[in-house]
Amino acid sequence: MVREFSKPGGMKACVKLDLRKAYDTVNRDFLCHLMLAMGFDARWVAMVRECICSPTFSVLIQGTPHGYFSSNRGLRQGDPLSPYLFTLVMEYFTCMMDLAVHSQRIVPLFRLVSPVVSHLIYADDLLVLLQPTMRGMSALSDIMEEFGRLSGLQLNREKSRVYFSSRCTQQEERAYALGVDRGELPVKYLGVPLTVNYARDCHSLVDFVQRRVEGWQAAGLSFGGRIELVRSVIAGITMFWFQSIQIPSATIRKVEALCADFIWRGGMHAISWDQLCRPREEGGVGLRPLHTVRKAACVKMAWRFIKGGSLWADWMASRYPRRTNFWACRIDNNFSVTFKAILRCRPVLQTAICRHMKDGTTTDLWLDPWLGSRSLLEILGEQMDREAGRGLTCSRIIRDGVWRPEGYTYTAQLAEEIRLITIDASQAEDTWSWAGPGAGGGSGHFCFRSCYDLVRTHHDHAEEVDFIWGKGVARKIQLCAYRLLRGRLMTRDRLLRFGMQIPDAKCVLCNVEDESMGHLFFGCPVTWHIWTEQCAQLRGGVGIDRDIRSILSWIRDHIGRDPGWARRARVRLAASVWHIWKERNRRIFEGSTTPPIGILHNIEFDVSVMAP
Repeated sequence: MVREFSKPGGMKACVKLDLRKAYDTVNRDFLCHLMLAMGFDARWVAMVRECICSPTFSVLIQGTPHGYFSSNRGLRQGDPLSPYLFTLVMEYFTCMMDLAVHSQRIVPLFRLVSPVVSHLIYADDLLVLLQPTMRGMSALSDIMEEFGRLSGLQLNREKSRVYFSSRCTQQEERAYALGVDRGELPVKYLGVPLTVNYARDCHSLVDFVQRRVEGWQAAGLSFGGRIELVRSVIAGITMFWFQSIQIPSATIRKVEALCADFIWRGGMHAISWDQLCRPREEGGVGLRPLHTVRKAACVKMAWRFIKGGSLWADWMASRYPRRTNFWACRIDNNFSVTFKAILRCRPVLQTAICRHMKDGTTTDLWLDPWLGSRSLLEILGEQMDREAGRGLTCSRIIRDGVWRPEGYTYTAQLAEEIRLITIDASQAEDTWSWAGPGAGGGSGHFCFRSCYDLVRTHHDHAEEVDFIWGKGVARKIQLCAYRLLRGRLMTRDRLLRFGMQIPDAKCVLCNVEDESMGHLFFGCPVTWHIWTEQCAQLRGGVGIDRDIRSILSWIRDHIGRDPGWARRARVRLAASVWHIWKERNRRIFEGSTTPPIGILHNIEFDVSVMAP
């Protein structure tokens, strides 16, 4: 919608309204009267009133609680009932806006498009789209005044902004009529810019990630803690952006670079970002590459578009594609960046959906992919389509709930394939269902994990690395063993290889040979003693061939001994690696020493906790 601001033709305005202390200022009497007017039972309204009016509060004065006092207005933030009640209050604002639109006091931007969208509300974030006539701006100001007087939700004029299209004249006068300041494009809503033309439009995302990682760097987090923060927080905020707009590739590269530098503390990247961004069973740590997440999010938007049933999908369908089928629509330069990306995702979406046939009236006979993941046009070719005519639906070859494909399929084999498709006569309208990898547990509902698995690059199964991941093992211990398996622990020989100056290359445990991963973990006399004890605990007489993979191979060969044995073996292996590495670092950076018996005791303690 906001993209239309850059197009010629008429004056356009977008008003971003901010409510002052939204939850804290709700008029409770107004809320209860509103619920009664909406048809809620009086007893139910009385119970709601009791819930919102009965709480009392105390305050700390010099560390001592004082009071209990009640409040006269507002809804408690954190109360699970409050969001629903606040939504009812905002519904009254919607009614006021609809009445103003119906009486033509306010003219929406797209009044000839169905559905008519005059405003959007998410909690207390309001966005109004209108033609900025003086009458309309004054009417919106009056609505906010009246709404604030009744509901208690006052407009924060200092934080509210109005955005005009470039062809709009008298912008200052129109903003004055509304009573808010003029803002500069691009418009941001819920923290996301609504129009993205260049990488600079997404600079706020890069700034957000940079502020977060700078704050985390001071927390002294472990390698595992840093990975978990990237996996949860950074992935969450970028996913929110991906489901709203198309983020440029340059911005994605900057965000990934910030995340990689944070994981490796700004030093050498022992493992590449591409390697980290693989599933654990394929040799990674479970992070997701952002360019792949962007593609999966785009497929999700395409799925929402064909499913319909939401305001976004209905509005997009009214704008794109016009007078043509979605599956046959060609990419036009006049389309938005988001819709162009949706169209490019059609081949991927086509392989992951299934058409459930009811009466066939809403399924295009030639263009919709209702034959598995193919359309009839793909199978028969353009010439056949021209002979039969466009615009036909599958109802043409369904009679009395039975397929009658004669005359449209041209081959007996294809006709038989069509007859095998089940027709469900219990409902009237054909529907799409999700049939991607995993398929959401077979429910037919969209599953983002399934969608991501559909678009990502698959790699060979890394059996050794996959074995170390399991429930109950501390993440920092798992990641230490993972780095050893990948040969990426920064031992002294690797530091020298990277050109770093170190005073001594000898192993700090035995002080005899140069330190390397092979020597430190399996060739050093100290660690040899530790591994001998661990092999005895594993009850098998496994040999040590100066390689962790030999131990892993032996464990996998004997994994069927009893249900808990494999878990204990995995924990014992990972804990041994962790405590050997920890002892090495303690001797280098702290100058303290733990005897082998103490290291063995620490290993046994971890095993008893993580695999009792």
